Amino acid sequence: MFYLSLILAGIAYGAVYSLAGMGLVLTYKATGIFNFAHGAIAVLAAYVYFQMSGPTFDGGWGLPSPLGALVAVILVGPVLGAILEAAVFRPLQRSGASTIEKLVATIGAFVLLLGIVVAIWTFRVRQVPVLFPEGVIHISGDELSITTGNLCTVILVAVLSAAIYYLFQKTDLGTDIRAVVDRRELAELAAVDANQVSRVAWMMGTTLSAFTGVLLASLYGNLTPFSLTLFVIETFSIAVVARLTSFPLAVASGVGLLGIVQSLLKDNSLQLYSGTGVIGKTFNNLKPNLSVVILFAALLLYRHLDTSGDDDVSVRVPAPSRPRPGAMRAVTIVTVAFLVLLPLQLDLGGFQYAQQMIALMVVFASIVAVTGFSGQITLGQAGFAGLGAFAAARVASFGVPVIFAMVAGGLITMVAGVLVGYPALKRRGLFLGLVTLSVGLLLSRFVFQSDQFAGGVNGLQVARPAFLGIDLDSDMAFYYFELVVLGFMLALARNLRSGRLGRALSAMRDSEAGARSVGIDLRSYKLFIFGVSAFMAGIGGALFSQQARSFSFISFEPLYSLFWFAAVVVAGVSSVYGAVLAGFLYVLLDVIVGQDGVSQLVIGLSALVLGLLPGRSIIGLARHLADRVDADWAR
Repeated sequence: MFYLSLILAGIAYGAVYSLAGMGLVLTYKATGIFNFAHGAIAVLAAYVYFQMSGPTFDGGWGLPSPLGALVAVILVGPVLGAILEAAVFRPLQRSGASTIEKLVATIGAFVLLLGIVVAIWTFRVRQVPVLFPEGVIHISGDELSITTGNLCTVILVAVLSAAIYYLFQKTDLGTDIRAVVDRRELAELAAVDANQVSRVAWMMGTTLSAFTGVLLASLYGNLTPFSLTLFVIETFSIAVVARLTSFPLAVASGVGLLGIVQSLLKDNSLQLYSGTGVIGKTFNNLKPNLSVVILFAALLLYRHLDTSGDDDVSVRVPAPSRPRPGAMRAVTIVTVAFLVLLPLQLDLGGFQYAQQMIALMVVFASIVAVTGFSGQITLGQAGFAGLGAFAAARVASFGVPVIFAMVAGGLITMVAGVLVGYPALKRRGLFLGLVTLSVGLLLSRFVFQSDQFAGGVNGLQVARPAFLGIDLDSDMAFYYFELVVLGFMLALARNLRSGRLGRALSAMRDSEAGARSVGIDLRSYKLFIFGVSAFMAGIGGALFSQQARSFSFISFEPLYSLFWFAAVVVAGVSSVYGAVLAGFLYVLLDVIVGQDGVSQLVIGLSALVLGLLPGRSIIGLARHLADRVDADWAR
């Protein structure tokens, strides 16, 4: 009977998991867009619920919980969905946006919504009231029971699941939605209002996300921005198990795998494995991270997902324009002068940000190499950077000089990149992005946060290097050392664009079928570019930990992979200058302006309007404006 109680409790939490998964499936099935902002929408709804019904001593207004939940769901769900569809995703659809542009737009919404939450409610833990009446229903005496809150949650999710399934299978709206997804142009010829269908689909998907946030906040009682966001991101596993299209599979995997199984694993009385060695500790670490393992396993087992649009063909990346050599030299000189003279304008506190910026520029150059040059979407660069930092710190702890340890960390990360590159041989677009994201999640949970590997939250102490007897420990010396490393990494990235290698990568980026038809060995080139990109990210991660003088898994959380990818694409993923500009925007813009959150605002807004920008990037916009000025002068 005790285990039956655990199963009943697991069903309630699994129902919420499945609700989050259904929201992702619904949006993708109806619009062809995988909504990475799903978690941020849930967070915003949860905080609106807190504001409406939270205790007055904690800043809430103390209204009845059902009223607060209703307002939160209606205000955040359908209203936000309609705004996103009309202002962001409909223009992207009209402009024929690629998978990368759609993906970055959802990440931009994610960044903006989280920024709004933090700006209004800060990072302080908030107390959230329960939504449903508190009580216990005894099913078999005192041995088997379920709380009224859990029962109400299960009933609510069951009703919503049945309604969604009926909508898609039995109504004209469901038929119209499937028609728009399959072929929007043909659906419009058949008098289907594609814009209206997309609007309704977005409103429904964001409403389910808002429901998820309110239910989770009510069940857990405490609310912080990033913990709830990470929870919803982990529900990506449900959408993947459901192949992004199946509502019954989403419900079954949410309730069965992430609900019941995780509930049983988390109970200490259920000792499936009692070993105290590495295997036993790894098994114990599996308990809170089951969703991550399921996500990775499903992505490896599936040879393809029911993806649409650009995922079935080449992922279009804006091709780099060819500016005049004089203009290139001028930009290079100005950029180098700015970076060299920057330390002279900073106080001691500013050095920390400048050093972080240079380290991240190296990581961002790795994104340019793999995505901009070869068209492969990577959402796991924070994991590769963290692995390079961790490996370098471990190697240095055995007495190896820091510079050699850093190179060793990069080489170890390169091997990991090649291994991750194997799934890329048969996967592309969103599917590949999810694979790399799952690798980052695995590294974060099972390596960086593991006591056996990285010392858990205590981290590793990291020394700064010395070279030819010159101590680089001071802030000024270490900054210029980073600058030299950045120069080598940017030169390496630029060399990837030259000769036969550059032509092969460009052909692979533009059309894999075309590249294969002219005899290009896609297998070798994909493994190569993933390995080189991982090496560069590992070097950047080592610099980042050396700057902080310690390794911390918090610096390489998987969420940062999304932020970094968006920053590079917004700046200009087709050019190494995009890596430099992205580093400036991401780190130093706030310092120069003197206001926290400015960089987040710029990157988020730029990501939302990316498809409307000339050249599809800030660098592209600058080149377009320069061409306009030249044309005006020529008249």
